[in-house]
Amino acid sequence: MDIHIEDVARSTGVSTATVSRALRNLPGVGEETKKRVLDTAQALGYNPSPTASSLASGRTHSIGLVQPDMSRWFFGKILESSERTLREAGYDALVYSLPDYLGPVRQRFDPTVLKGKVDGIIVLSLFFDPEEERQLRSLGVPVVFVSVQQPGFDFVGIDDEETAARACRHLITMGHKHIGHLSGQTNDKCPVAPTQRRRVGWLNTLRRFRLESAPELDEAVTIMTASNGYLATQRLLARRPDITAILSSSDEMAMGAMQAIHEMGLTVGRDISIIGIDGHDLSPAFGLTTMAQPVSQEGICAAKLVLNHIEHPAQPRTEVYPTTLAEHRSVGPAPRP
Repeated sequence: MDIHIEDVARSTGVSTATVSRALRNLPGVGEETKKRVLDTAQALGYNPSPTASSLASGRTHSIGLVQPDMSRWFFGKILESSERTLREAGYDALVYSLPDYLGPVRQRFDPTVLKGKVDGIIVLSLFFDPEEERQLRSLGVPVVFVSVQQPGFDFVGIDDEETAARACRHLITMGHKHIGHLSGQTNDKCPVAPTQRRRVGWLNTLRRFRLESAPELDEAVTIMTASNGYLATQRLLARRPDITAILSSSDEMAMGAMQAIHEMGLTVGRDISIIGIDGHDLSPAFGLTTMAQPVSQEGICAAKLVLNHIEHPAQPRTEVYPTTLAEHRSVGPAPRP
């Protein structure tokens, strides 16, 4: 038999409004009455309707997660950790995908998809243009950006430029002078994109050490996957066979690069060294040296930030996590001429 709020009210001798306030721990209900309502609701087995509770509180208890793709490791890791944190706080995750690889222009953000359905939004690895930003703000809910800094919003991520610079310096200390780069697509409209900042870190480090930094040392792909890393490495080494080390803007591309190098009859870490960025779970198995970032912690932080803003609106915050060099066999000394 279904138990309704009216049944609880009748059994305790109070109004349904008082029962509702007591169950939601709102002011205006005495402690003795509140205890009686809670005990009666438990004894009767009353479970408030989520829809009714949402209507009463004005909240949906859902958070929108806007991201390009769920198949890539980084995105999946962020989604997993943030969703778990939200669930523990009593919130659901509503995933909205904006693919970034279906054509020359990314699908535009449609605010109507999330309007009235979420209490906050987490945006992962996407940059919004002024019109999209206006539409995002029109939803009137707190927003946290992960990986890509959007001025005026909370940001969670790493220092991409410094991380790439450190990776490049590590290769230089191993004696490498001709260092190639596998990068994501260029986007001059988004200078804060991780791919752009990592490219800048690589370039500036080469120039600082007075090493060659020609554009032909950089091979960009539309989407940073292992298969694209494999093909990009073939193109890069065909163009510049003198390269002895490669900095890859993602571990997944680096894994594809390792396969391409192996198929050329070369040994990774001896003939050509390679270092990635991310700290992919499979990096140790591949023997890939990488600049590891605490991806799960970033997802947890983003979820906590948006939940905190729901309860306590505040000025935007920036949370930058450190990266750590995880050394494996894919990097070795530069081969002797």
